[in-house]
Amino acid sequence: MPSAAVRVLVPSIVDPGAHRGGAGTVTRGLTRLLQSSALDAQVEYIFPASARRRFHRARQVSSLARSLISPLPSKALLTYSRRFLTKVQAILRDRPVDLIILNGSDLLWLLAALPREMPRILLAHNIEHQLFRSQIDTRYSRSGFRREALMRDWRCLKEYEMNGMRAAENVIFLSKQDASFAEDADLQLHSLVVPPLFDYRPSSRRHTSGANGIVEIGFVGNFNWWPNREGLRWFLTEVLPRITSDTRLHLFGEGTNGVNPPHPRVITHGFMPSTEDIWSQCDFMICPIHAGGGVNVKLAETIYNGVPALTTSFGARGLPLSDDPGIVVLNSAEEWIAFLNSQSARALGSRRALESNAGEFAMQAHAERVRSYIQEVIRTH
Repeated sequence: MPSAAVRVLVPSIVDPGAHRGGAGTVTRGLTRLLQSSALDAQVEYIFPASARRRFHRARQVSSLARSLISPLPSKALLTYSRRFLTKVQAILRDRPVDLIILNGSDLLWLLAALPREMPRILLAHNIEHQLFRSQIDTRYSRSGFRREALMRDWRCLKEYEMNGMRAAENVIFLSKQDASFAEDADLQLHSLVVPPLFDYRPSSRRHTSGANGIVEIGFVGNFNWWPNREGLRWFLTEVLPRITSDTRLHLFGEGTNGVNPPHPRVITHGFMPSTEDIWSQCDFMICPIHAGGGVNVKLAETIYNGVPALTTSFGARGLPLSDDPGIVVLNSAEEWIAFLNSQSARALGSRRALESNAGEFAMQAHAERVRSYIQEVIRTH
């Protein structure tokens, strides 16, 4: 272990300074933890062209087409370029690096170009092939050419991801659920589970539920991300039309202005830089997610701030939560409708998530574990 600050190179699927989705939030938490007094790391990020998000849809279509004649799946091809590979190799040649953290499984193709003696860790935001299969089954449930082409790509992605994790050897997962999947697959990994982390002062929100006679509920997320769009569609079509109580839904995040058609009980706010402004407007938050993968980062942040929440079990999957009167878990549309039409909805708004649950997402609670893990990876590689 070097006596000087640990020098970390992070090839990353997202730019943490610009990305507004869950991957950006997780990456910013990782950066602050690496730079904290526990590690005092010097962190250098490098991004493929896809991280800039320009022409993203066109890149996706091109990657899927190229996957038909490539050994790599489309998600890897989205990040692959010789220019990016050359930049990574130039950094490793020109200046000392103690550790490489691959921020996202899409970048596992880089492993083949790394020096064998270089310590490396994969930060796995999801089990990507599970997420992709969920998307295929949600959007293309019927057999046909599109489904068959996507299923071919899914099989390629599964093989790429499983072999890549095995080659990486050291993996940080965001949930015990994902870590258990790797263990059951006998990948023989040296892994660590670290949930989404936050280090700012949690909200001191004091909210009087239904003070204006209306229950104000909120849904925060990146609505360009398909699981959030599907969850919102479910809520707007299956639940909201049958809520008879005075309830309004507030939508916060990228893509909210695309909600169509407009609804008199839905208020769109777009992206809000301060989360404090979100919590103060709502009695409680909802997470109506039924498909996707990984952990719901915005639900984790909601709980970190002590804000009560109504979620599906899928929305809460993978999060380290104990029973909590401030977190209501319901799944069917009928259960959501009955709850939102009852006095229990107003009562939920006056609660706070338990400090024991909120503390699971506090950075200081995991700093020592992460420091020890990184030191061990560098020492033993």
